[in-house]
Amino acid sequence: MTPDMPVGSTAEPTGFWHSRPLSRILLVLVSVFITISLVSDVVTALGGEARLSPGITLVNILTSLSFYVLWMRTTYAFVGLIPALLASHLVGESGSVAFLMLVLPLMLAVVAATTTNLFGYMALTVAVVWVLFIPLTSPSIRDIIWIALPLILAAWGIGFFIGWSLDRRAQDRRRLAEATRRAAMAAQEERRSLARDLHDIVAHNLTIISMQARAATYAGTDEAARTAVDVIGNSAGEALIDLRRMLSLLQAEGLVAGDQESAQRDLGEGASALDLEYGAVKFGRMLEGLGIYTTVDTGELEQDIPQSVETALYRVLQEAVTNVAKHSGEGGECHIAVHVREGQLELAVDNTLPLSGSSTRAGWNSSGSGLIGMRDRVDAFGGDHVLGARWSVVEGSR
Repeated sequence: MTPDMPVGSTAEPTGFWHSRPLSRILLVLVSVFITISLVSDVVTALGGEARLSPGITLVNILTSLSFYVLWMRTTYAFVGLIPALLASHLVGESGSVAFLMLVLPLMLAVVAATTTNLFGYMALTVAVVWVLFIPLTSPSIRDIIWIALPLILAAWGIGFFIGWSLDRRAQDRRRLAEATRRAAMAAQEERRSLARDLHDIVAHNLTIISMQARAATYAGTDEAARTAVDVIGNSAGEALIDLRRMLSLLQAEGLVAGDQESAQRDLGEGASALDLEYGAVKFGRMLEGLGIYTTVDTGELEQDIPQSVETALYRVLQEAVTNVAKHSGEGGECHIAVHVREGQLELAVDNTLPLSGSSTRAGWNSSGSGLIGMRDRVDAFGGDHVLGARWSVVEGSR
C-alpha cells in the first residue's frame, strides 16, 4: 500500500482528494442529528434562558455545515471543518472547544476510513495541532488535552483499521476476479487446443481413408484394392489410437471422469507414438500410397527434444501432410525435412504444385482452421511459421 493509494483502493483513478463513498444510511443519520443540533443552537441563540454567545453559535454552524459536505466527499468535509477549528481558538470560549471535542473524533474516524493515507495523516496532524493549541486559547480547560489526544488518536486508529479492512476486502475481490478471468482464459485455450487436436486427428485420417476408398473403387487389380483397404484400416486404427490418447489426457487432467492413474500410465506408454522422426517416416509412406513421390530427411535428431515441442511439431506435420494430400497433383512430389540447427528445431514440408490441366484433388473442402492451428501451435513455443510459394516451412523453438 503506497501513500497515494486509498485505504480502500479500487480500480478507479485515485488522488489526494479521492475518498470512498459513505453509506447513505449513515449520511442520513448524521444529517438528521446535525440538523436537530443546529436548529436547537439557533433557537437557543435567538432567545431563551441559556442564550449562546455569538462565537459559540458561529462555531456550531460552521461545524454543522462541514458535516453536510459529507454527502460530496469526506475530504471536502474535513477541509470544511478547518474554519470551525480556527474559529474555536479565535473566539477563545470553552463551549466551542468542548463541542468540537465531541464531533472532531467522529469526523477524523470517517476520514481515516475513506481517504488516502496521505490525506489521513494530514487530517491527524491538523487535529493534533488543534488540540495542542487548547491550553493557549482556552486556559480554563487546558487539562482536557490529556483526554482529547488519546480520544483523537483512538478515533483515527479505528478509522484507519476499518479502511485497511475494506482495502483488503477489495484486494481479495480483485484477486478473485483475476483468478476467475485467468481460469476462463485457460479453459478457453484448453478448448481451442482440444479443437485443434480433433481437427488434426480426424481431418488427417479421414482424408487418407476417403482417398484410399476412392482408389480401392477404381483399382485395376485385386492387389491394389487390398493395399488401399489395408491403408484404410491402418488409418482408422491410428485415428482410434489418437482419440483414445486424447481421452486419456482429459482423464489425466481431471476434465472428464475416469481413472487418472490409468490415464497417466496410458499417456506414458503412448508417448512414443508422437515421435517426430517416426511421424515423418509414417506420413511419407502415406503420401507414397497416394501416388505422391515423397522424400524424408530427418538427419540426426537429438533425443532430448522437449515432449511438448515434439508433440506440437508432430501435429503441425500431420496437418501439413493432410494439406499436401488434398491439394497435390497426381504424380507430384513432396519433401519432408526435420533438423536441429543451432538450438532450433526446424520442420519443413515442401511439395510441387500441380501443372495446369493435370489431375488434382483440389475439390476437397478446406475451412482454413488447419493453417490457423499450425500457426497457433508454433506461436505457443515462440517459433516462426512461414507459408512459402511451394508449401510451408515451420521453425519451432526447442
